[in-house]
Amino acid sequence: MKRITLGALDYGLAFGVDRTLRNLLVKGQLSAVGCMVATDLWSREFVPIRQIAEMADQRALIGVTVALSGDRVRPMSPDMQKIYGTCMPRREKWQPLAFARLLPDEVLEGEVRAQIAGFVSRMGREPDFLALREGLMEYPAMARIVLSAMKASGLAKNPYVVTGVKSRRIKSLMEKAGLTVLPWAPPLPETGDVEELQVLLKHHFDGLPDMAFVAGVPGKVDDRLRRDETKRKIAVRECHRQVLGSQRFFNTLNQREVFLN
Repeated sequence: MKRITLGALDYGLAFGVDRTLRNLLVKGQLSAVGCMVATDLWSREFVPIRQIAEMADQRALIGVTVALSGDRVRPMSPDMQKIYGTCMPRREKWQPLAFARLLPDEVLEGEVRAQIAGFVSRMGREPDFLALREGLMEYPAMARIVLSAMKASGLAKNPYVVTGVKSRRIKSLMEKAGLTVLPWAPPLPETGDVEELQVLLKHHFDGLPDMAFVAGVPGKVDDRLRRDETKRKIAVRECHRQVLGSQRFFNTLNQREVFLN
């Protein structure tokens, strides 16, 4: 038998996404959800996910998706707000700085700490795992900032860490720090065709390492998604929602001897 961590990393993005993730968690059809505490919805949407976390206990991982880039998120720490205002930088800004080791370490560490604190204060519990939005964990310089921020946050227990695509070096870095890694795996295919996705998933989990993190983007269309996302992205979300909520998908997992972590 193979264990996978089937998760979604965008709780707090839109009401249709959040409702879908909660429903899948309750039914045991997702094993991990990452909360984006830097969105405008988090102050309202933390209540139902906190209730589910209390019920799920050890059956699901509820963590933080730290956002240091991208749209629909805004800085939470005073230093990030002072420099970037109400908008996070684009991912492309951090890439050359990360390669050259010229990242504003103290500013970014403060932002990571602020988002971890934003999760703990609302949820009344520490995160089970931590991931970086838009794959920024693949850069060692970013990974070191995250490590430093977690240490400074004074967490009683080390959370799992979801690594980036280029995970070997990051995995070694995290394990030396005493952390357990959930290695990033290819996400669910981006198709809006339910039948096509069901077929593709028959072999999607072949060859994955134990506890690999497989991300999906399930969500039910709502006004916010219609405004902020393309029709294609919305179709992918609806397709992921239907397939992950289907018995056929779980029959496929059973046939392939795969179970959710």
